[in-house]
Amino acid sequence: MDETTKRLGEALQAAREGRRPKLTQPEAAKLLGVGRSTVQNIERGAFVKINRTVREYATLLGWPDGAVDRVAAGGPVTSETAAEPEAPTADTALPLPPAVEYELRTNQTLDSTVISLGPDEDDGHVIVVLQGRKGATPEEVARIAARYRKARRYLQGLASDPDEVADP
Repeated sequence: MDETTKRLGEALQAAREGRRPKLTQPEAAKLLGVGRSTVQNIERGAFVKINRTVREYATLLGWPDGAVDRVAAGGPVTSETAAEPEAPTADTALPLPPAVEYELRTNQTLDSTVISLGPDEDDGHVIVVLQGRKGATPEEVARIAARYRKARRYLQGLASDPDEVADP
């Protein structure tokens, strides 16, 4: 373990512990497809070189491209001179906030909808993803779906008459 791997491990541990919702080492290990001891070793800086698993862990924690190398060199996670982000293409991952990515990875998607906020494309959209726990029983899925139908009608009602919703 040298200063570079120790610094990087400490930064990754701080990023994991600072996430909301909280992410535990066992959960991170499961998402990465490795054992908990691998995550522990990464966070302690007990690795010889920056490998694919270390980079995947940083990505899981929401670090942008290049952050691992910047932190290893003693810099910040984010680049001070970051260029304008490129628009995602069909074959690139979307830059989702870590909490959203975590929920999408750890639960089962049951349904989704896109609700337009106005008559024009420029008015924006709300994207709703209905999630349930993985392995939910048919009864649990039915209960969640019934609650979702009520909430979806409410959300669609808000969007259908934007004049009734006061701007802040």
